[in-house]
Amino acid sequence: MGAGKSKSSNQESGGKSKSRRSWRKTKIKSKIPATCISGFPGNIHSKYKVDKKIIGEGHYGEVRRCVNLKTRGEFALKTIKKVKVKRVEYLEREIQILVTVKHPNIIEVVDIFEDEKDLHIVTELCTGGELFDRIIEKTKKSQGNNVIHGFSERDAATLIRKTLHAIEYCHNEHDIVHRDLKPENFLFKTKDQDAEVKIIDFGLSRVLDDNSPYMKTKVGTPYYIAPEVLKRHYTKACDIWSIGVIAYILLCGYPPFYGDTDSDIFTKIMSCDFNFPAYEWNHVSAEAKDFIVMMLNIDYKRRPTATEALQHRWFNKADPMPLSTVVGPKLEAFVGMCKLKKVALQVIAENLKEDEIAKMREVFVSLDKKKTGVLTIDEMTAVADYPGLMRQLEDVMDGIDLDGSRTIDYNAFIAATMSRNVFIREEYVRLAFDHFDKDNSGYITKSNLASILGSRQEAQQIIGDVDIAGDGQISLAEFTAMMQKKTAINEASPNESNGGQVVRVLARPRTLASCKEEDES
Repeated sequence: MGAGKSKSSNQESGGKSKSRRSWRKTKIKSKIPATCISGFPGNIHSKYKVDKKIIGEGHYGEVRRCVNLKTRGEFALKTIKKVKVKRVEYLEREIQILVTVKHPNIIEVVDIFEDEKDLHIVTELCTGGELFDRIIEKTKKSQGNNVIHGFSERDAATLIRKTLHAIEYCHNEHDIVHRDLKPENFLFKTKDQDAEVKIIDFGLSRVLDDNSPYMKTKVGTPYYIAPEVLKRHYTKACDIWSIGVIAYILLCGYPPFYGDTDSDIFTKIMSCDFNFPAYEWNHVSAEAKDFIVMMLNIDYKRRPTATEALQHRWFNKADPMPLSTVVGPKLEAFVGMCKLKKVALQVIAENLKEDEIAKMREVFVSLDKKKTGVLTIDEMTAVADYPGLMRQLEDVMDGIDLDGSRTIDYNAFIAATMSRNVFIREEYVRLAFDHFDKDNSGYITKSNLASILGSRQEAQQIIGDVDIAGDGQISLAEFTAMMQKKTAINEASPNESNGGQVVRVLARPRTLASCKEEDES
């Protein structure tokens, strides 16, 4: 399920499908966290203006741009025709996965709406196109220069490292196996050469059963499918194989297992029949080749985990991401804020544009050494050299960790470190105010706050701190004054804004039709 993706994978089929009539009467009953939804079910047009122009089409629906009526932020809207969905549980599973995962390199679901005929999924907007298209573009340029290769080694290493971070997070934190990693399922946030990459389309993904690490369903895409998947007995290591294939393609522009038919490709995969032709690979380092050989180990039990793969010496060539010196004072300032302002900043953080969080996203990724998608107190010691911060690191964790998990997730980190110039903007202040003003009365009441914070006593205390007029409620003007109140977060840096050879060509293959999903039960 991607934002602006031109084609989508075919879903697994088999078993008894719901009839179209029964689907029309069915509401999706996913266990979706309430914080991820603004109106489910609801009217998409109550919150977004939807562009008529189609920017992408898939098996079940169309993708358009949409604009948040309050923030004016641009997003992607995938509209799924419910009558076209044969297996409701597959769609439920993909939605559940997408709203569960929170990682800088995985597409983010912003809103979900359902009406009588359609399911509308709002995600962050990615305008940079597919990785597949960039590979084709770079390969064409290389051939024009009479040199046959793809991405530079440094760029390839950076992209593969980010992919491994995201898959490590999926595997370790949520037991999610993607099962269809391929260049078509990577989108770039913008058209910039250094744009962030996002993994999309979790339609074939699987959450592993607690009782077994094994899967049996034959799914995936021919070039990228692992040999054990063809044997219908595999683990999450199938994703590692696919990443190895992608790494190979990035460096030369064509897949390691090539053939005129699916059968030819599968024969080569089953025998692990690949090599590094000198003409295309002389420019590639021994470390890169060693990395690929390690990832494409035909024995999945000897293949590295995502965590182990990230330790490979190939990545040592990449420059470490910078750790911004403004993190310390910002975290300290956030701790001193009242809870209403902290929650307001988290609401704003969920709606920020990419260029408004780019620098802090890099800082988060560099701090997240274990690549779990959350920061622990051990990882936070990296910023503890800021004067006075080490002594109160526990307080910092408590002050930012609003859900009591003893960790700081990505959104909370962005909330704590965003620029004051961003969060005091009128449209963001209004967005946060409306989040609390649930009954649209024009005021934030004790009842409004208690329903969000879970404590009437805490709500009363906040009212007392912010209610300048003394009328027992918070007006927009009073809320704005609270948001604009100067703190140490102000002291952030003012620069903070954010020839003759037969060439094998990468083609866009179809996704495999699968056997029955029930085989994995």
